[in-house]
Amino acid sequence: MKTILLVDDEEDFHRILKRVIEPTGYLAVSAMSAEEGLRMLEAFTPGLAIVDWNLPGMSGLEFVKKFRSLPKFAKVPVIMYTVRDSEDEQISAYSADIQAYLNKPVSPAILLAKIKQLLHNT
Repeated sequence: MKTILLVDDEEDFHRILKRVIEPTGYLAVSAMSAEEGLRMLEAFTPGLAIVDWNLPGMSGLEFVKKFRSLPKFAKVPVIMYTVRDSEDEQISAYSADIQAYLNKPVSPAILLAKIKQLLHNT
C-alpha cells in the first residue's frame, strides 16, 4: 500500500483528504506542520507528499526544498496544494521540483486523478 504524506495545518484538510484518498487503497498520514512532516520522514518513506504552502513556522516551499535535499526522497512526487495562485509562486514551486501545483479547493476527482498519475509513474 502506498503511503501519502499530507502536510497542512488545517485539521479539516486532513479529514477531507483522508476520506477521499483512503477508500482508493492509499494510506494517508498527517503532519500538522513542515517540521512535524520532516520528523515523520525518519520513520517512513511516502510514495507521494501533498503539501500546503501556508504553514506556520517553515513554509511548504521550504519543506519541499528540505525534503528534496535528502537523497532518499529525491524521486518522491510532490503536489503543492494551496490557495496561492500567482505565477511567481507557481514558478518558485516548480523550481523546487514539485510535480503538480493544485489550487484549493480542487475537486476530489481531479486530485485523485493526479495522485494516481503520479504514483503510477514512480
